[in-house]
Amino acid sequence: MTSTAPHSATPPHGRPGPGSAAGAAAAQEALPERALPAGALPEETLQEGELPEGALPAGAGPWSVRCVASGRGRAALELYQYGELADVLVAARLTPHLLRGARHCPSAGRSRHVLAWGRLAADGTAPAVVFIGRRPFRRVCSTAEAVTVADRFWVAWAEGPFDAVRVEHTAGGAAERLPLERVRERGRGAA
Repeated sequence: MTSTAPHSATPPHGRPGPGSAAGAAAAQEALPERALPAGALPEETLQEGELPEGALPAGAGPWSVRCVASGRGRAALELYQYGELADVLVAARLTPHLLRGARHCPSAGRSRHVLAWGRLAADGTAPAVVFIGRRPFRRVCSTAEAVTVADRFWVAWAEGPFDAVRVEHTAGGAAERLPLERVRERGRGAA
């Protein structure tokens, strides 16, 4: 990635920079009228429980995913939470990491809806996904099926008293682990 000093008017590659007047003018000309920034959804178009255009539900929680292609030909996975863009994962060949993120939200009783997502391994195989939790005097584990999205990404979900996820390539290798990030219920302290 190339960055420029704040006092430099032109980046070393000669293209207009993100904050330059020439770059802003070119971007405005390229956008159709009433265009929204990437990931933004017009307030009047999305009702409670609706999904963004082209998005598919992911699990039983408030999540949905959509796969898009960028201008440079790389695929990207957009994760939506309650219809709002929560994360974007771009396909990359240089990173060995399989696990990008994991979240949980309340479900009926003491249970939780949980979701994990990431990139497929370099060989295109989906990883083994295990959601992990602890209860008094016992440990709770559940293997979840990783669903492939656009041949580059995966998502997995489950329902249960889980607080972490462990992901491992099926052919072996180091396991990756993340705690589940809490999602607030819509309308209860959510901004």
